[in-house]
Amino acid sequence: MFKQQNNNLKVVKLTEGILVHTQLNSAYIPALRSGFAGYPVNPRWSGAKYSAWKTGRQWRKALVNGEMVVRSTDSILVSVNQVPDPEQESSAVQWGYQNSFLDNLLKRQKLTV
Repeated sequence: MFKQQNNNLKVVKLTEGILVHTQLNSAYIPALRSGFAGYPVNPRWSGAKYSAWKTGRQWRKALVNGEMVVRSTDSILVSVNQVPDPEQESSAVQWGYQNSFLDNLLKRQKLTV
């Protein structure tokens, strides 16, 4: 049998208008926010808090460099690879699927994603 992987992802507010999915313990969220905001590292932090701070810093750098974006539908910070390419969606519609079920599904995904 397959074991189900238990992903305890929670939505965390990094800054005003930017959310992110993370598995971090609640005790490390302030360090994550601090790194994302650009504050310096606290020398009294544990290794886990330093790692959370560094992750926040890397996410901010990736956002500035265009490697990550804030999804407009739900304000979640995601990798550019996770955002659907509008050209691909429009070309899929342009290919002219004649099945109304597929047309409706494509239109619905285009509106929600």
